[in-house]
Amino acid sequence: MKIRHVYLANRKITVNNGLSTLFWEDSWLKDKSLCTLHPALYDFCLDKFVSVHLVLSKNAQLQFSRWLSPILFDSWLNIVNEVYSYSFNNTRDKVVWKCNKLGYFSTKSTYDALSSNECGQTFVHIWKAKIPYRIKIFMWLLENNAVLTKDNLLRRNWVGSPSCYFYQNNESIDHLFFMCPVAKVIWGMVGLSIGATNIPNTLSQAKIWFVHWLPGGEQIYTFCMAAICWAI
Repeated sequence: MKIRHVYLANRKITVNNGLSTLFWEDSWLKDKSLCTLHPALYDFCLDKFVSVHLVLSKNAQLQFSRWLSPILFDSWLNIVNEVYSYSFNNTRDKVVWKCNKLGYFSTKSTYDALSSNECGQTFVHIWKAKIPYRIKIFMWLLENNAVLTKDNLLRRNWVGSPSCYFYQNNESIDHLFFMCPVAKVIWGMVGLSIGATNIPNTLSQAKIWFVHWLPGGEQIYTFCMAAICWAI
């Protein structure tokens, strides 16, 4: 219900009997909704979520919270005249989702529409990687510094010691996955197997580290990173 306005703004309705069409909030009489074209009338109206069919059944006798001024009353009469000039029939309203070429609603098309103007990181290297889905989510959280390490838990009012179980330093993503002695041993073992002479200290360094010591292995960089961090 919090994104109801998004749905209403991106659906198109061919009105027939008016049962599925919201009188004020759907764009049916004009290119824009009546609540957008006549905000004052919409604010005063007590029947905000009424359907077109119900308006016709009531003979356009809607309730308003106050007497309408002459200007507003004239605007309301113009709306009523346009409504009664509309060509209705006794078939069902046809609802089309404008964000999908096939015309039906999907959460993916909604997400694509809402994020179409964004230029942030897409994390395609994670979503396209051949790893289990739950590990993809884990890697996405890791790259967004949102894994529930103790420092992130403390920001959520968690009560507990911030120290790492294996070392005296406070636990963070960089510490847990790279700087902790246990993590260093694991990265050192991996480094020995690929001929590396150093180990990374952060996630960003790890990406450069793989490129340097595994040239030409772009297809498995994310897979290797996920395997090591998930194991840790």
